[in-house]
Amino acid sequence: MFRKLRGHLAFAVLAAIVFLSLPAPAHGQVVVKVNDVVNFRFGIQFQGWADWLQDANSEGYSQNFLVRRIRFILAGQLAKNVSIFYQTDEPRAGNSGATGDKNICSSVANCPSSGLITQDAYVEWKLAGDPLMLDGGLFLVPTSRNGLTSTQSFLSYDIGTWALQGNGIEKGNGGRDYGFGAKGYLVDDHLEYRFAAFDGARNPTSPQAAPYGNAAGSRNSFRMAGRVQYDFFDVEKGYVYPGTYRGTKRVLAIGGWGDGQGDYKAYGGDIFFDSPIVGKDALTAEFDYNHFEGGDKNPTLLKQNDVFANAGWYFDICKLQPFIVYQKLNQTDDSKPPGDQERLGGGLNWYISNQNLKLSFLYEHIHPKNKPATARIKNTSHFSFQLQALYF
Repeated sequence: MFRKLRGHLAFAVLAAIVFLSLPAPAHGQVVVKVNDVVNFRFGIQFQGWADWLQDANSEGYSQNFLVRRIRFILAGQLAKNVSIFYQTDEPRAGNSGATGDKNICSSVANCPSSGLITQDAYVEWKLAGDPLMLDGGLFLVPTSRNGLTSTQSFLSYDIGTWALQGNGIEKGNGGRDYGFGAKGYLVDDHLEYRFAAFDGARNPTSPQAAPYGNAAGSRNSFRMAGRVQYDFFDVEKGYVYPGTYRGTKRVLAIGGWGDGQGDYKAYGGDIFFDSPIVGKDALTAEFDYNHFEGGDKNPTLLKQNDVFANAGWYFDICKLQPFIVYQKLNQTDDSKPPGDQERLGGGLNWYISNQNLKLSFLYEHIHPKNKPATARIKNTSHFSFQLQALYF
């Protein structure tokens, strides 16, 4: 583990040295230009949280200061029409959660999580320009819009509670997986498609009759996922979607997706709207519907329908954006006790310097619909503050 951590830190230090040694341009980012074709740019993202989560049994609050995300980012062009994207992360560093088991990764003995990890690492080849691009490596599985929203620009604070329900049983990494895929933009860039095959969960070895040893594992089919989106007004292009444009674009996007491997099945649809309404003041709104089911081989993921919706109004004069967010988990497997839940919340984003320096606040009212086996059924509250510093 130390060897892996040293490698990530070495990359971070090298990126910082190169970045700090170069003069900043009048506009845009620092670009390391090797020649007319090859170039690189670096970035960093930090999100610090102060978090209070109420316990239904005691009615007290678990209180935590943590680093929600700390990422070093590298993007570059390696050859004509060939680009690379690499991003590290150490998610929830310092978090003690509700257990009090503080996530510190200074040594193996007191490091319950994986520490600094590779979050994204993929190469993209524009085989036929924007209409056809091939991706290979570790990248986001094309599912819901909320699952593909940039962590740099969430409207309502963070990713939806149930946006990545298949991540665990499919052995994903924050909604990402290892695979190869194709994506592109058609109809004057208004129609986007993303299709890919991923590792997903690999089957273990299986015993054979003596004298033979175990049959090799990983012989099951790959995880297949795809997404299609249509933009009616301004177009959206890129690896991830912004959570809010704050009126800099007029966007109405409708998307649908599917994801599956073996017994695991998931699908959904979403709609996103962002537009200036009065002068530079703007409305952002999104609605996502997702369906997940683990099947007989994945009983931990009950059949369910999940809803995520948020909306916010951006006041340009003061750079403030109040928002509301609604989430619902509806488990539909009649053979097992449901764990249905609703979350209704709201908050405020203050864009001190656009997304580069942003302060956010969230309050959630959590309403469980069924009594857990080890807890009282009681509504609880969640408060959280976030400071984001970003350069990319």
